[in-house]
Amino acid sequence: MYMEPNAVEPTNRAAVLSVGGVLNILYRRRVVVLVATVLGLAAGIAYGIIVKPLYKATAQVRPGIVAYNAEGGPIRETALEDLVGWFDKKLYWRDLQKQDGYAKLKVAPIVVAEFVPTLNFVAGGDVITLTNLSRDPDQAKDILVRCMESYNSQSALDSLGSSLHLTRRNARLKMERLTQDMAKLDAEKERTLLKIDEQKRELTMVGMQRQSVELDLQRLREENAWRGRAVGELRKEAVAGRVRVTEADKLLARTLQTENETGGGVAAGEGAGAVSEVLLQTASREQAGRAGELLGTVNAMSLGVINANVRADSLAAVITANDLAMRRLRLVLEIELAKKTADIEQKINDLQIVIDRDLPRERALLQADRDGEKTKLDLASPLQRVGVVTATEKPVRPRRARAAGILTVLGLFGGMALALGWEYLENNREVITAAR
Repeated sequence: MYMEPNAVEPTNRAAVLSVGGVLNILYRRRVVVLVATVLGLAAGIAYGIIVKPLYKATAQVRPGIVAYNAEGGPIRETALEDLVGWFDKKLYWRDLQKQDGYAKLKVAPIVVAEFVPTLNFVAGGDVITLTNLSRDPDQAKDILVRCMESYNSQSALDSLGSSLHLTRRNARLKMERLTQDMAKLDAEKERTLLKIDEQKRELTMVGMQRQSVELDLQRLREENAWRGRAVGELRKEAVAGRVRVTEADKLLARTLQTENETGGGVAAGEGAGAVSEVLLQTASREQAGRAGELLGTVNAMSLGVINANVRADSLAAVITANDLAMRRLRLVLEIELAKKTADIEQKINDLQIVIDRDLPRERALLQADRDGEKTKLDLASPLQRVGVVTATEKPVRPRRARAAGILTVLGLFGGMALALGWEYLENNREVITAAR
């Protein structure tokens, strides 16, 4: 059976294709391919220009600490699924709408909560990642922060009788009690300072007591000095009195001798004293009176000398006794005042140690306990943030280079497909349009 070549050629050309043939087609239709590629590149550039950039903020949270066990370990009661469900349901939207900057929004911003659960689904065992896309990186972070605050505020409204409320209340009570104890320590420090001032006044009184005793000793020294001068005067007076008595004795002997020579009295017997001799030999009463007066004067002078010596000896004894008393008083004074001074200084040193060491140590312990309670109070919350909220420096959408590249490649492939299709239509138009 004979067939015309023209009738078979279109079918063979459509059925048999080679690499060279395809490249030939693309070369001949290169304008179509190039235009499609340029259109794809232009579409990518237009997409990057028209579409506004979006920044991605990320935060990590976990179920918060609502209580502490006996060992001080945290207790977390909220399940991870509940947290994810809360964000998926956009329950933060009602609080967000009431805040400045978000009241004009018509739809709730999308906060995506994701986590990889463990096999046993331990509450608080995993970390939930929150993400938000926004046109401004600061706004993206602010949305996440406000959503977390919204969760905490809504949870706090429903926890007046929960473990979280009790934990916070107990922590505040302990902090208040520790604050009062620290105030007591401050008052104790002030009282200790007053005690130190009182001991210093006691030390001043000891000094005044020493001055008082020194005045007494000075008085005794002055009295002894006066007595010493008196003893000197009495000794001089006694010496002078003895001289006068000696002269009076000489005068009395001369008087008696004169009277005997002129009066012619009877001679006294052997062994008779001067007075007896005068009385016996004196013939006249006048002579006897003069002799008696002179003798009384001599006796009085002798008695004065004796009294002066006695008084001098008495004053010297008093001076010696006062010297011994002053030595004893000074010795007792030094011992007693030194002991009292040492006791007062020891008390002052003890009180100073209380101020410098004991009270600061107790205050530091109380402050550490209070800081621990403050840390527990700060950590106790329905939702606990892990780390800080971060935002990308560069927009995550659109990725201009990637979009331009993808659209350019699509334009290239589209142009190639269009060129091949066009070529196929031209070569098989008669077959395609032929009626049966």
